Amino acid sequence: MSSAGYTPLNDTDDENNSKENKGSERKTSLLQNVLDKTGYPTSVWFILGNEFCERFSYYGMHAILVIYLTHMLKMDDDSATAVYHTFNMLCYFSPLLGAILADSWLGKYKTILYVSIIYAIGNIVVAVTSIPAILAKVKLTGVMIGLLLIAVGTGGIKPCVSAFGGDQFTASQERLLQSFFSIFYFAINLGSLLSMIITPILRGDVNCFGNSCYPLAFGVPALLMITSVALFWCGRKKYKKVPPEGNVVMQVSCAVGYAIKKCICSRKDKNVKKEHWMDWAEDKYGTKMVSDIKALLKVLFMFLPMPVFWTLFDQQGSRWTLQAEEMDGDIGALGTIKPDQVQALNPVFILVLIPIFEYIVYPLLAKCNFLIKPLQRMCAGMFLAAVSFVFAAFLQIAIQNSRIHVVAPPNGYANLKIINAAQCDLKIAGTGLDATVSVDEASTYFHVPATLDSLKVESQNCPSPMKQTFPLKIQEHSVDTFVIGKQQNNLVGQKLTDPLAPLKAGIVKVRFVYFGGNIADKVDIQLNKTLTYHGVSELMSNTNYTKILSNHYNIRIRKANTSDLLLKKQLYFGNGGVFTVVVREDPKKPGKLEMTQYTDIRPMSISMLWQVPQYLTLTSGEVLFSITGLEFAYSQSPLSMKSCIMAGWLLTVSIGNAIVVIFAEARITDNMANEFFFFSGLLAIVLIIFMIMSYFYKYEYYSVNGVKPGPDDESHPLTEKTDAAAPPDDK
Repeated sequence: MSSAGYTPLNDTDDENNSKENKGSERKTSLLQNVLDKTGYPTSVWFILGNEFCERFSYYGMHAILVIYLTHMLKMDDDSATAVYHTFNMLCYFSPLLGAILADSWLGKYKTILYVSIIYAIGNIVVAVTSIPAILAKVKLTGVMIGLLLIAVGTGGIKPCVSAFGGDQFTASQERLLQSFFSIFYFAINLGSLLSMIITPILRGDVNCFGNSCYPLAFGVPALLMITSVALFWCGRKKYKKVPPEGNVVMQVSCAVGYAIKKCICSRKDKNVKKEHWMDWAEDKYGTKMVSDIKALLKVLFMFLPMPVFWTLFDQQGSRWTLQAEEMDGDIGALGTIKPDQVQALNPVFILVLIPIFEYIVYPLLAKCNFLIKPLQRMCAGMFLAAVSFVFAAFLQIAIQNSRIHVVAPPNGYANLKIINAAQCDLKIAGTGLDATVSVDEASTYFHVPATLDSLKVESQNCPSPMKQTFPLKIQEHSVDTFVIGKQQNNLVGQKLTDPLAPLKAGIVKVRFVYFGGNIADKVDIQLNKTLTYHGVSELMSNTNYTKILSNHYNIRIRKANTSDLLLKKQLYFGNGGVFTVVVREDPKKPGKLEMTQYTDIRPMSISMLWQVPQYLTLTSGEVLFSITGLEFAYSQSPLSMKSCIMAGWLLTVSIGNAIVVIFAEARITDNMANEFFFFSGLLAIVLIIFMIMSYFYKYEYYSVNGVKPGPDDESHPLTEKTDAAAPPDDK
């Protein structure tokens, strides 16, 4: 018999179990105490964890999508851009369906749970169908089905999660509610930032199935989405669940439809006139509802030019990523940036710029009486977005001017390059060819007749003169390199076939030529932990081109099948370049090897860091346009119309992406610089229209309870919130 707190000394198992239970209770109690000290309801933390994982999943998959479409599915840039923005369009159209589902039928909790399951299935489909063996069978179908499910999922929960989080607070917790939305927005940006950095690394730095590891890069977001669903489900007993009360968007749509129908039908009766066409709906929907819809339509009218801003903004993940593919990601000792990682600049700048604008920029501008009103700030944001595309266009021109492609040989000719890996200058002669190539140098490509059948090579100024005639077989339009070296006072040589075009997405090609037989008959050449050329033999034996990531490599050469290190040297292979590396005996250090890198196709020479100005400018425009735009919409609409305003706002993003799809499929120009100038000019024209609309716009003022004061009441400032806190926009 034992009393409370007493454990029998002769029962070891009971003692251990008791200790474990108490330890578990202490941990749970400690965690609960920490959570309680924040003042937030416990249920809120499940929602925040859910949002972090979901945003990581979405942006992780989103970041690498264009590169996956172009490299694995072999789509051209325009088609990949169209698919990417069609996906974006669906992501911002489906919130309308999610809102209707939540408010009219299932409620927020069930909508988030059920739609998240669809979302997770979509991620799993994309990850599984990216496995090469499966991809070869399903091709484009697999990713399209997965993207459709993801678009329905992310859009379906978008209007519900932040609002569901707000439901967890009581009326007396207004300050906590405001801070919750700040943390919610932070979770969104933290999740997107981490995913945009990590997912490209999984794609590029991990090798699986003999290629870039897209199954892992898509699999991790899928796992995070499954975790998101699990976290949300775990909090099911703690949530405050508000039952559905009917969807305002549907009610407004019905009222507008009724007013239009009655207005058209009443045109025959000229004696009946209404001040506003919506007044025809007063008999069925009441004066208050009609008045609120009029205020809503006034704000929605101001939304008409806004989609063009999103047309430019959302090209960060498509055109700007494709632009980054044509640039050099080397940042020295800090490593190499991947093209799809540059997008991470947006959430970084967002987190930095928001407090800078709130506490420095806006107060300074206010002292100058400049950019005071929301519409003025939005105009400034549109202007900065247009400027960012001007920056992108000039950068693209610089990229195009920096490219040096191999010029294809004319009819009846071939391209031939000579690499001199011998110990002295060489004179090269043959049909249509007479040149001298310095030691350790590579010539430019010579246009030689396709009838050239041999090369006569003679050493220049060598202690021991050498001559050799090499038989040569080339074909019309072929592009080749002939490597010449020395072995035991004899010239040896070998022809290698070259590519014509540079590569993209941080990819390079490299091959090795070895003729150090005096030191080791065979060697193993190791580039990294996962790539080693085994048993490379003497007498000019060469490896085939291998695709690797642009990066710095510590190359190690060992005797074959041993740990004897013969040479270690670091080489950098620039983005898009094609390289030949010659390994030979060092003429100055007999018995030692040396390694020389030759460029077959010059890599991209302009640093990805030059994209920083355009990202900084566009993100500054986003802060001015997006955040201020939400404040404007909320402050200018009645309390009953908040859901409709959010739906309209998300719809502008959807339409903006649809515009990109139209222009991408129209293929107006093949020059990306001209395309950037076009979009900048398009937004500039829309900006002028928006400025005119803003000039004539008359601001309305609503109190916290949604009541509109009289015209002489100046007690409510322009930017006053009309409810406790507006749900943050995840843009």
